[in-house]
Amino acid sequence: MIKSPKSMNKQLKLRVSKKVSLLLSLVGLAVVSPSLPVLSSPLSNGSIISLNFPDTGNRDAPKKTTGGGTRSDDQTCLVSEDNEPPLVALMPNRQNTAKTATNTPTFYGYIPTTNATEGEFVLVDQNNQEVYHTQFSLPSNPGIIKLEIPEKANLQPGNYTWSLMVICDSRYRNRDRYVEGSLEYIPPSQTIENQMKDKPSLERAEVYANASLWFETLDTVVKIKAENPQEWQQLLTSVGLEMLAEVPVINCCQSDD
Repeated sequence: MIKSPKSMNKQLKLRVSKKVSLLLSLVGLAVVSPSLPVLSSPLSNGSIISLNFPDTGNRDAPKKTTGGGTRSDDQTCLVSEDNEPPLVALMPNRQNTAKTATNTPTFYGYIPTTNATEGEFVLVDQNNQEVYHTQFSLPSNPGIIKLEIPEKANLQPGNYTWSLMVICDSRYRNRDRYVEGSLEYIPPSQTIENQMKDKPSLERAEVYANASLWFETLDTVVKIKAENPQEWQQLLTSVGLEMLAEVPVINCCQSDD
């Protein structure tokens, strides 16, 4: 049986009316029930913190690599590539100073393109006594290396100076290229330890950052870098090291001692 235009019109209006009623009901339900779950975004579920490290000093471009040599015929073993960063320590300021509350901090440094094969790291206490020394094989490609200061260094609360060296010629150590800086070891805080309880890595990094503990902040973010690349980039940008955000962290540099 063919329906008349009048009948079809009536059914169309009825369907539209039902849809409008349903929509109004849903709107009303949302108003009286604000606790109903909503779809979460990366910002609403806390998975993005936008990690910024507090200001601890000058954050201009890193210092130029230092060389010990004074001879006019010295040849550097760092091969300068276009727009490549220099040998640089991953530190939160241009003075290369930072705090840690662990006696086994992890140090990170960028090794540029080089034809050298060996590197060296030295840590000295405030009495100018060497507490840790290691030589290691350099990676074949440029990248960020990490050096773990072991328990045998026996760090005590106080200030230490460090040097990261690329050994250009083991016969003439005055040709080394190096960066240097300092760290302050402070006793761990019970307050910070309490704040860490049951927190995921990213939130722990935020606690460390708020306490200006650079070594712990950086090491925590490095470990979750693959899952949180935006936080890695933000952290480095906040301390003026954005040029290293795309540089790989290389698993290398085991101690030879």
